[in-house]
Amino acid sequence: MLEDPRASLLRVATESPVCWDVLVIGGGATGLSVAWDAVSRGLRVALVEQADFAEATSSRTTKLVHGGVRYLRNGEIGLVREALAERRLLLRNAPEFSRPLGFVLPVTNQRERLYYRFGMGLYDLLARDAGIGRSRLLSLADTLERLPALRMDNLVGAIAYNDAQFDDAALAVALAQAVNASGGLALNHAPVTRLLREGDRVIGAAVRDVETGRCWEMRSRVVINATGVFSGALRRENGLACRWDVRASRGSHLVCPREACPIDHALIIPETPDGRVLFAIPWKGHVVIGTTDVPVGSPVLDPHPDDDEVAFILREAGRSLGLVSSDITSRWAGLRPLVSRSGVRSTSALSRKHVIEQTAPGLVSVLGGKWTTARWMAEDAIDAAIRHQGLVASPSTTRDRPLTAHGARPPRRDLLDAPPDPGCLATPVVEDCRHAYARTLGDVLSRRLRVLPLDARKALELAPGVAAIMAGELGWDEAMVKTQLADFRETALACLPPGSG
Repeated sequence: MLEDPRASLLRVATESPVCWDVLVIGGGATGLSVAWDAVSRGLRVALVEQADFAEATSSRTTKLVHGGVRYLRNGEIGLVREALAERRLLLRNAPEFSRPLGFVLPVTNQRERLYYRFGMGLYDLLARDAGIGRSRLLSLADTLERLPALRMDNLVGAIAYNDAQFDDAALAVALAQAVNASGGLALNHAPVTRLLREGDRVIGAAVRDVETGRCWEMRSRVVINATGVFSGALRRENGLACRWDVRASRGSHLVCPREACPIDHALIIPETPDGRVLFAIPWKGHVVIGTTDVPVGSPVLDPHPDDDEVAFILREAGRSLGLVSSDITSRWAGLRPLVSRSGVRSTSALSRKHVIEQTAPGLVSVLGGKWTTARWMAEDAIDAAIRHQGLVASPSTTRDRPLTAHGARPPRRDLLDAPPDPGCLATPVVEDCRHAYARTLGDVLSRRLRVLPLDARKALELAPGVAAIMAGELGWDEAMVKTQLADFRETALACLPPGSG
């Protein structure tokens, strides 16, 4: 058996230099992008994540890289323009993990047709050179040719436009690989237990390895709090004031096989009867349908859709696409981190803009934001650390820094557009353990092979075989195999389709 790759990462973490330049807490979209930006500037950077990379919010998105059509309605022109520019950079720097995607926005009367045509024209204008094809009007016949499954009363045509989609979890792992290959450290399953302080100044963090229980201290000139929906808890638990709050909004999704909803273009319904936005996105031989916007209280690592959210998505998908509950193969949810403003009650009215907060001497918090703008947020955060915390570094180079040219492994071609062949699991599972930091059944079946978010029953069927492969690779004993299977079963049961029991 080869040496467990985690052992070398732990040696780097525990035998690190006397002081890192930057210690990032949080291994989602924001934290990984911050670490990538820091290492691109020649800084000594370490990142620790409490669970798996992107296990929470950052692997539970609608799989879109987009400017945010609905933000135009809120007048957030600057955010849309920046997001469209970042969309182009992601497509250029990570084409193995992202690609353009055609959208269809159906309209049911001429007023809608003019209104949305104007809006998409503005979207094109804001994209400027970052555009990936101009929007255009579609006739009724062209609309039905692109979306043969579409069922809408009084349909008169549609607006066609382009955005992009990606594999969120795969991109997160690629960023971790690139950070590690470029001289930094990115370590998952290593939660921070407390911040280290010297007077008012934050000087690092105490960290624990989940697998061994080993604890150690990591000192740093600057600590970046990039924990998303958990950023408020990190600040409060360490006795720090929260000048900006982060509120969580749950976005839930249902998934069906493409056979139940045969679409090759994405569908956006910009306003359902109760004022929400609905997407239907083709992805890996399936269709992802969502999303909701439900305020939640205390954030959790593994949120789930409630009955009302499932009913809403099913009702709207049934009305527009003829779907029924028996078509659904999986359901899941994620929590969006939204920076709150005084006087705003509804999370749907909160912006996806980010805020860089100087929480304490030595501690910078990155709040809010989304995957599309994560690179920009990271550059902003490290610039702030340089200005306020005394770091000396060169300018960011991530605008022109392809991931696979700097150590990220491209995804397996046979897993790009479909779930894995159950008879050919050994090679991808071993590769995920050796090169993609997979440590649990959930890491593999949820975020490496993407089986669970596509088909919960299939994930349960594959779990024993995958556990056997991982046991041979990672040295699990029988007790560990049983624990892994039990933990994954609990997770997967919550993703089973409605009415599965």
